[in-house]
This record gives sequence, structure tokens and C-alpha cells, in this order.
Amino acid sequence: MPIHVRISHHDRLVVAVAHGTITAEELQNAVRESVEQGALHYRKIIDVAAANSDADMERLKQLLVLARNSPQGAQRGPLAFVVDGKRGDTVRELATLIEEGERPIGVFTSLHEARKWLDEIFKVELKR
Repeated sequence: MPIHVRISHHDRLVVAVAHGTITAEELQNAVRESVEQGALHYRKIIDVAAANSDADMERLKQLLVLARNSPQGAQRGPLAFVVDGKRGDTVRELATLIEEGERPIGVFTSLHEARKWLDEIFKVELKR
């Protein structure tokens, strides 16, 4: 699978890393996995720096609406995308479609920057 999802309940963090060409269905399955594991409210890092998608902008917008309208939509945690600095325009465009106040979202060119931003804006009380 070109998308590998790791969920840390202890850190309340979801990390999804995509490689190669990913389909809209694979994107949807990764979101579904996060929901099924009870991690919708966790911080998320989505690393698409080494990936492409065969989904067009309309399909990506549909996925965004689907996530926004989920029953637990108001509980979604902050989202940090990691993109290739030379070709992250699609993700940047999607980030502008997030409704103001909906949830924090950032687009970064390094995993370190993304993690630092998530740590700054979302303080986590670790499960014991």
C-alpha cells in the first residue's frame, strides 16, 4: 500500500506517509482507518512529499467535504501536511479550502517543521 498509517494512541498522533502514485480510494481508506481507530481528534501529519495522486482536484474536494461532514467532524485534530517544496501546490490549494476556524492546518516542507508546529499548537496530556 502506498500509504502507511501509524497511529500512536499514547502520543495522540497519526502519521500517514504516502509514496508513489496514490488513488482517491487509498486516501479515503487512510482517513477511514483513522476514524475506525478512534483517532479523529488526534494530531495528524500527512507526508505526501514523495507521492503523487491520480485524483483530480474535484475528487480531492469531495474527500475534504466527506471528512468535514463526518459525524465527529467537529472533533478533528490539527493537520500538518509535509510536501515537496517544488510541487506542493495541490495541497496548498486544498489547505485554503478549509473553513476559517474549522481546525488548524499547516503545510510544511519538512517533517521536523510539521511536528514542531503540532507540538506548539496542540498540547497533549499523554495517556498513562
